[in-house]
Amino acid sequence: MKHKGNKNLSLTQKLQIETMLNAKHTRKEICNFLGIHKSTLSREIQKGLYQHKKIVPNFWKGDKIVYENRYSATISHERYERVCQNKGRDIKLGKDFELVHYIEQRVKQDKISACAVLGEIKRKKLPFTNISKTTLYRYIELGFFENIKLEKRKKTYKKQVMKRAPKGISIEKRPVEISKRDTFGHWEMDCVCGSTRATLLVLSERLTRQEIIFKMENQKSNSVIHCLNVLERKFGKNFKQVFKSITVDNGSEFADYKGMEKSIYGRNSKRTTFYYCHPYSSYERGTNERLNREIRRLIPKGSNLANYSKEDIQKVENWVNNYPREIFGYATSGELFREQLQALA
Repeated sequence: MKHKGNKNLSLTQKLQIETMLNAKHTRKEICNFLGIHKSTLSREIQKGLYQHKKIVPNFWKGDKIVYENRYSATISHERYERVCQNKGRDIKLGKDFELVHYIEQRVKQDKISACAVLGEIKRKKLPFTNISKTTLYRYIELGFFENIKLEKRKKTYKKQVMKRAPKGISIEKRPVEISKRDTFGHWEMDCVCGSTRATLLVLSERLTRQEIIFKMENQKSNSVIHCLNVLERKFGKNFKQVFKSITVDNGSEFADYKGMEKSIYGRNSKRTTFYYCHPYSSYERGTNERLNREIRRLIPKGSNLANYSKEDIQKVENWVNNYPREIFGYATSGELFREQLQALA
């Protein structure tokens, strides 16, 4: 059967699609039956997707609730009608297909949120149609961006691990100015773990949100100290100004605060000061926790970090530091960090 061109499907056709999908017909069978192209069917299914709640009975463990993606002809048609209603007034996008392509490319290829891309466009004054964040998300919801869809953020719960009492200085004694983020050079440090012994040591600067990531063979204190030694050699005489303090949790990898604080230059020289959070208080390292979630977008939880090279980790670090941030007027952490280093020089 000759496939029809790319046009809007009728409600009857949409209902037929829903019925055939529920009957487990393949997409090829549906396309042949309706005489439409496979890309038309794919787009239509995306427009009508919703999360269906399903109860799976289990005699031994009790009923379990699961969610699965399903297609609804009604949802798809309601979205189509909203688009038709908007045709009565001017669409701000007009025929600015370059804007649509630019946003879709940055979201899909560079893994940047649509909101961040829009802010970057305005900050750099790129020659595109000017639309607001609210308008952008409304157009995404209405389907003007075929390759972008809004995703609901799922809540994740971090498994609590018994922590030891801190042997170093408590966060309660940390100067107030650090909490206010008024000064440069105060960091938070944490480990991002994978499925094997290999782990990532992550340092986050509180003022600029600059990220430094090391790959370590294991999650031990001597590995952490080695990374700090590397950093001290890299920044040299400026290290004490760039790393005035570091806040950590009470994990065993951060137990050797004397070793972490001791400088490689001079027998009794101190390179920085460490502060320890309260047990079960990850919010006291809020910058770390926030940026760790961004790392997980590129390195999913449960990944074997041993399979990632230093070059791979460097790409992740560059991506985080070059991300346009709304809190900075869509400037990047890398830009702000370099400004701070230049001020020190």
